[in-house]
Amino acid sequence: MTEPLAEPEGPFPIEPAALLRHARRIVGVLPEPGETEYRRAVSAAYFALFHAVTLRAVELLVPGDAHRRYERVREFDHADIRKVALWASGAGPPPRSLASEAALTRGDRRVRVIARVIGRLNLERRHADYDHFAQFGRSRANRAIDIAEEAVAAVTAPAFGASDGGRAFLRMLAAQLEARPPSDA
Repeated sequence: MTEPLAEPEGPFPIEPAALLRHARRIVGVLPEPGETEYRRAVSAAYFALFHAVTLRAVELLVPGDAHRRYERVREFDHADIRKVALWASGAGPPPRSLASEAALTRGDRRVRVIARVIGRLNLERRHADYDHFAQFGRSRANRAIDIAEEAVAAVTAPAFGASDGGRAFLRMLAAQLEARPPSDA
C-alpha cells in the first residue's frame, strides 16, 4: 500500500504574473503547439485574471492576514466573478442591495472595460476547457493572453483600488463571499 503524500506547509500563492508567463511560454516556446496547448494557454490567461481580481477583493475582507486571505480566496467560484462582471458592465441588473455599487462601476470606463474582459475570458476559458467543437490557434491564444495581461495590470495597479468604481467592483465581489458561510475549501 502506498502512503499518501505529506501535505507541504503553505500557502503557495497562485501568482497572476506567473500564470501569464506560463501562457506565453506555452504559445511561444513550443515549436509547434497543438490544440491542447493553445487551450491551456487560454485557460491560464483567464485564471491569471481570476486570481488577480479575487485576491484584490479578498483583501477588503481580510486586510492583514495573508494566510487567511488565501483560505478565503479559494471560496470564490466562476459564477461569482461572472455575475459581478455582468453587473459592472451594465449587461445585467444587480441585486437591490448592490445597486449603488453597480452604479459606481458603470460610471468608471476602466472598470466597465475590465468587467467586459472578465466576461469574454470567462467564456473563452469555458470553450477552451469544455467545448470539443471550438478551435483554438496561436492568434486566438495570443489575443486572450494580451487582454488578460492588460486587465491584470489594471486590476493590480494601486489606482484601481483607489478609484470609486474599482473599490465598488471589489466590494461587490467581496459581497459574494459574505453572502454565504465560509466553506472548508
